[in-house]
Amino acid sequence: MYCKVSVEYLKQSLELRQTLRPFEMLGRSLAYNPHLPRLDLESLRRFEKPHKILTLNATHDLETLVQRVQEAQQSNYSALLLDFSQIYQSPPSLEMLDLLGYIRRLSSKPIIQKDLFMDRYQVLEALVYGADALLLEAQFLEKNLKQMVEYSTHLGLLVIVQVSSSKDLQRAVFARARALFLARDAENLLKLTPQNFVILKEASASEYGADALIF
Repeated sequence: MYCKVSVEYLKQSLELRQTLRPFEMLGRSLAYNPHLPRLDLESLRRFEKPHKILTLNATHDLETLVQRVQEAQQSNYSALLLDFSQIYQSPPSLEMLDLLGYIRRLSSKPIIQKDLFMDRYQVLEALVYGADALLLEAQFLEKNLKQMVEYSTHLGLLVIVQVSSSKDLQRAVFARARALFLARDAENLLKLTPQNFVILKEASASEYGADALIF
């Protein structure tokens, strides 16, 4: 789990963003939004071999990120995973999500956004800035997972739920998630997972049962 300081930085940043651009104003901007979600569940299902997803750490310098995006563009990666979850070790910039829009313009690969999602405002932001899918953490959201899955799906975003335990898996099933990232103990969790879920694993794990591997 994330430390209290990181969560506090997240809450402060979220409160400030909501003050500067209220939820209703952000929602109205969708009428002029050129970014429509490009990733659906079936496009992640395995066909012969697992899909490959490249992780981009939002804390890295822009030059490094651009280089990795360009490499992914010329390779067989099916999507990019843009990870913002580590930026809250210090107060984040208000322009942090501009990176999402920049990478969207730079690459034709669908973008999965990983973040410390805790509020519907962040989901709406993700759509406005160009995310195609969200990675929600069951352990972080706990009882709020279901409403976050429902709202994200309502906006047309593909939801992938990160699970690290059987309790997380129960929450994901109850929330009616359809795609799972088995972050820990993947082989044992796979045995407990109902059929028809799209399964993502770390690239270091076994390919068995995986529709996509995260590098």
